[in-house]
Amino acid sequence: MESTILGRLGNISVNESVDFGKAVTDAVQDASPTTWYTLLAGASLALLSFRVRESHDLHTNNSGWFQFNDFFYRVQKPGFHWISAVPFLLNFVPTASVFLGIYLGGMFTWLTPFAGYVVVPLADLIVGEDSYNPTKEQETYLRNNIWFRVLTWFYPPLYVYSVLYGAYYISKNPELTVGEITGIAVSTSVAGGFGIGCIHELIHRPTKFELGLARVSLIFANYGGFWIEHLWGHHKRVATDEDPASSALGDDLYTFLIKCWIGVARSAWNIEQRFLHLQGKSEYNVFENRIIQAWTASSAIGFSIYYFLGLPAFLFYVGQGVGVWAHIDNANYIEHYGLRRRKTGKLDKDGEPEYERPGWFHAWNTADRLSNYILFKIERHPDHHTNAGRPYQILRHFKESPTMPTGYAGMFVLSWFPPLWWMIMDPLVKNAYNAMDEYEKQDGSKRGYEFPKGYNNMSSAFKREGEGFYEAGSSPYEEDFYGSDVRTKRRVWGDDFDQKRIARDLIAKRAEE
Repeated sequence: MESTILGRLGNISVNESVDFGKAVTDAVQDASPTTWYTLLAGASLALLSFRVRESHDLHTNNSGWFQFNDFFYRVQKPGFHWISAVPFLLNFVPTASVFLGIYLGGMFTWLTPFAGYVVVPLADLIVGEDSYNPTKEQETYLRNNIWFRVLTWFYPPLYVYSVLYGAYYISKNPELTVGEITGIAVSTSVAGGFGIGCIHELIHRPTKFELGLARVSLIFANYGGFWIEHLWGHHKRVATDEDPASSALGDDLYTFLIKCWIGVARSAWNIEQRFLHLQGKSEYNVFENRIIQAWTASSAIGFSIYYFLGLPAFLFYVGQGVGVWAHIDNANYIEHYGLRRRKTGKLDKDGEPEYERPGWFHAWNTADRLSNYILFKIERHPDHHTNAGRPYQILRHFKESPTMPTGYAGMFVLSWFPPLWWMIMDPLVKNAYNAMDEYEKQDGSKRGYEFPKGYNNMSSAFKREGEGFYEAGSSPYEEDFYGSDVRTKRRVWGDDFDQKRIARDLIAKRAEE
């Protein structure tokens, strides 16, 4: 008797007396694990191929189940506003799976990476896209719904607890194997990596309390300077060769990570130096330099874990931190791969090359429902870089932006295999440039319907509006409790980010070419 499903079912065609239901049941029961893995791989590749083809069409949304359903965008009755935020509870599932894996032990200590990089990518391919954008009324309701912010406040202490508990558990269970300790470390780092959507959101929120939560989390990940470089470096230089966190066409993930870590560290120090000098302070003042403070805090935590809990716990702490770093910059790798802004050929007032403002063609978009719920919609990335002050619940999806075939979890897996990544993404980069050329060749009076007007590419608790490129009417803070701070002084950069003058210079430069 044949052992494969297809072989067993093939017998039906030559033996009509066979009961079809029984034949299917027997075939399924007798199928080997290899058969199931082969079928799963084949189905996954077929779905991915379908999504890749969809991503080349920037005039049509990718497919998805109930992709225009607005249930979680609707204005809920008083007392039921929490319903709108329920899907984002999925952000806590990766960390919960770490604790479950520790409890079950053995191979289950690897539960989180399996769920994150097998189950989630498959679910993204099946569930597909959430293509809906809220109406103006819904946007106002969502922006003012406190439950979206409350959810983000709980993730940082949960992550910190997972690190401390993991270290404690390892120290109290010396019988754990190397494989189990490694599994706990990898699972904690994967959960921390999925948590970057929340940390990223908190970095951009308008209060020092929320920024503080993000900073504490990054200290436990041993990446305490990331937020400084992200706010004032990445958001200024995004999609340029000057940005260490924007991968170029042809980059592979592994060399990019090394270049990124070195570049981010250097850029963060230079930004902090500039930030302090503008206040008349020295970058070597340990009471003022936030990078030195973060390094000191991370080292103190590591030393305490080593002293009180032992070497295996310390190695776990360091390992999960490196894993979180890798996840953060793996995200950077995929978010802007191959996309570049155009130079004017001049230097700005800070002595850096001057570029067009960040826009809808300078980041990769994906609206996959499941991973956007887990990652607080960080995947609607073009809107974030165009309008950094918009909270995650009102980030918008536009099909005309460069589009990845699937969500971040699946794209992470693809990026681990550079030839496969290049095969899929390099043609999409070319397609994105062709789409931008097509867009810009349209008559000015007919253009603009695709993307909303406005831009505010840098926003944080230090300055919500006008730190970089800014157009009046672009910020959600103009109409809420915090109000506008566009007239306050910039905290780092001295350039005026004159979009109108830069646009004229680019037009003149293209005419000369």
